[in-house]
Amino acid sequence: MGNDKDALQHRASPWNFAPAFVVMAFFFSAYAAFLYTSLLHQVPGQATYGGEPSLANYARYFSSASDLAVLGKTLWLSAELTLASLVLGYPVAYVIVRAESGLLRGVLLGAMAVTFLSGSVTRAYAWLIILGNNGLINALLKQLGVIAKPLQLVYNETGVFIALLHFVLPFFVLTMMGPLKNVPRALEESAINLGATRWRAFVHVTLPLAVPGIIAASSLTFAMALSSFLFPMVLGGGRVRMVANAIYEYIFASYDFPFAAATATVFLAVALFFVWAFSAAQRAFTPGMKRSD
Repeated sequence: MGNDKDALQHRASPWNFAPAFVVMAFFFSAYAAFLYTSLLHQVPGQATYGGEPSLANYARYFSSASDLAVLGKTLWLSAELTLASLVLGYPVAYVIVRAESGLLRGVLLGAMAVTFLSGSVTRAYAWLIILGNNGLINALLKQLGVIAKPLQLVYNETGVFIALLHFVLPFFVLTMMGPLKNVPRALEESAINLGATRWRAFVHVTLPLAVPGIIAASSLTFAMALSSFLFPMVLGGGRVRMVANAIYEYIFASYDFPFAAATATVFLAVALFFVWAFSAAQRAFTPGMKRSD
C-alpha cells in the first residue's frame, strides 16, 4: 500500500506537468504580445509602432464600413460553404458507410483521399486554369455551343467558392463517416420492416442520430472556410477579400501592424464564438452530454 501511495504521489507531482506549462506559456505569451500590439499605434510614414496603449484601433475597426463588410462577407461565404458541404458531403459519406460494394467504397474514398496528395497552392492554380476564360469548362461549353463568350468564373466570388468547396468537402465527408458508422443499420431496417419508407426511416431514424456528427463536421468546415487565405487571393484576384487577406494587406502593404493585430483579435473572438456555438449545439443534441443543473 505504501509503495502504491508513493507511486501515486510521484505521478501527481507538479513537475510532471512542467512541459505542458512551458508550451502553454509560450502559446499564451504570443497571444499576449499580439494583444498588446493591437493597443499601440503605427508611426506615420514608418513601419514601426509605439505610443500609449489605447483602444483606438478597435474603435477604428468597428467604425469602418469596409472592414465590417469584409467580416460579414467572410462569415456569409463560410456559412454558404458549410451548407454546400452538408448538402453534397452527407450523401457521399452515407454511401461510403452503407454501400455494399467494396469497389464503390474504394472509389469514393480514393476520390476523397487523392485531394490530400497535392498542396493548396497546386490546387488553387489548377482551379485557376480550369475555370479561366480559356480553361477546360469554358472550352467545353463553347464546344457544345452552350455559350458564345467565356463565362467569368475566376477573379470573383464564384471561383473562390468552387475552389474552397473542393478544399473543405473531403474534410466534411471524412469527419461525417465516423458518426454515421455509429448509427446501427439495424435501426433503419427495423423502421422499414415496421412499414416506414426509406425516406421516413432516414428522416426519423438516421438523421436525428447523426445530428451531433453533422454539427461536428460543419464546425470543422466552417472554421477552415473562415480562415481561408490562399484561395481568395489566387481565385479572387484581389476582388474577393476575406479577413485573412485584409490582415495580410495591413501587414505587408500598409505596414500597420497594430491595426492588423486589432483586426486579427476581433476575428479570433468571432471565430471562438462560433466554435463555442457549434460545441454547445453538439452537446445539446448528444445524449448523455447535457449538463444537469
